[in-house]
Amino acid sequence: MFGTYFFCMDDTGGPIFGGGRAGATGPGTGGRPFLWLVVLVGAIVLASLPCRAYAGGALTLKLCIDKAIENYPLSGYARANAGVFGSEYKQSRALLLPSISVSSSYGRAYGYDPAVTNGGIASLQAIAQVDIFNPSRWLSTKQMKMSFESARYEQKAMESGLAYTVKNVFVDAVTYGEEIRILQENIDSLGDYLSLTKRLLSSGLVTENDVLRTQIELDNTKAKLKSFDIKLLSQLDTLSSLTGIPMTPHTVLTLEAVPFTVPASSGIDEQMFSNNPALQAVRYEERSQKYNVSAQRAKHLPTLSIEADAGWLAEPQPMAYGQYRGYSYLAMLNLPVFEWGSVSYGVDAARMRLEKVQYNEQLLVNQLKLSYHNALKNLASAVERINLYQKDIELSKQNFEYSEARYTGGGRISSYEVLLDRQLMTTTQMDMATAQADFYKARYKIQFLRGEIYE
Repeated sequence: MFGTYFFCMDDTGGPIFGGGRAGATGPGTGGRPFLWLVVLVGAIVLASLPCRAYAGGALTLKLCIDKAIENYPLSGYARANAGVFGSEYKQSRALLLPSISVSSSYGRAYGYDPAVTNGGIASLQAIAQVDIFNPSRWLSTKQMKMSFESARYEQKAMESGLAYTVKNVFVDAVTYGEEIRILQENIDSLGDYLSLTKRLLSSGLVTENDVLRTQIELDNTKAKLKSFDIKLLSQLDTLSSLTGIPMTPHTVLTLEAVPFTVPASSGIDEQMFSNNPALQAVRYEERSQKYNVSAQRAKHLPTLSIEADAGWLAEPQPMAYGQYRGYSYLAMLNLPVFEWGSVSYGVDAARMRLEKVQYNEQLLVNQLKLSYHNALKNLASAVERINLYQKDIELSKQNFEYSEARYTGGGRISSYEVLLDRQLMTTTQMDMATAQADFYKARYKIQFLRGEIYE
């Protein structure tokens, strides 16, 4: 039933899990929420109606996913966020290397005796500085590296969540297109049936009630078709907003069919979610916070640095002009003795941040397991319904054709019974389309939980 559809007329699935990222003491790491939590919010922002159809032919699901990851603003936001943390990590690493600076100055004096001031002052100095032993700064750099890795996985998590949203919107659009096709076929058939009923009425074979029932059924089906037209347009607008591809009711969507089966599963464990980017982001953040705890503790330790300089200095002196050249070096040892508990409190705060991340990881794992279990149940339910509907569709068609033949042959059956049989056939076809959509959504949910973007 699913395949390529030409739309000539005019929710996403379950929740995305996450939690607040615990803050870190490094620059720019405080309290970053998971970026992919925002995906469902962004998905409901609809673009204005596009003015032209996609010129590249039929739209596949993979193409829509690629375009969404490329064009949707949240993708750019996530890439920029990861770039910020990457630059901050490089900056922190650069601070561990020796630094060299050069300074110079020149000035003049006015209103003074040149014999006394010699008219000006100048200097040129080069300074080099390096930390020999500074464990807190070194550990903070390791923390920044883990935060950078966490931000990279947050970007992947956002892309995974965005792909999951696109999949659900795409399959809804295809499903509504299929249901519109079913309703349109029913409308065409009901129109012919109404004409037949009117002819039988003129022959005295049916009553006025038969004509009225047929007319009402035709009008109700047209009204239902209008509602599905709006649903389809809404999904196409959402898909256009996510992908940046202009779409019209004539846009062609192609959904590759897959076997309606349930994958064999030997149980649910954490290893199944090893590729889930949200879980990876939390685990890297946990490592970041462990380094942060160590960095805070290291502030109790002494630090050792060396500074050296060389330069030239010219300055006015009474009745002369002095010039000096020289160099110096200095070893600086800093030993914390008493800090009013500021370092100890910093260690306590870092421990609490670590605990927050660890609890958040446990919560995320529990949610992933529960969602995976529910997705498997939904998948099995959809497969069971599809198997039943496949049989019932054929039976309902045979039943309707039999009733219609009896009615056409002289009205030996009431039109009401024929309409009920027609409605039963149409309802079964619509339910089949819904069951197939539920199958795809459950399948997409499983892929999302396992961290898979494509099939």
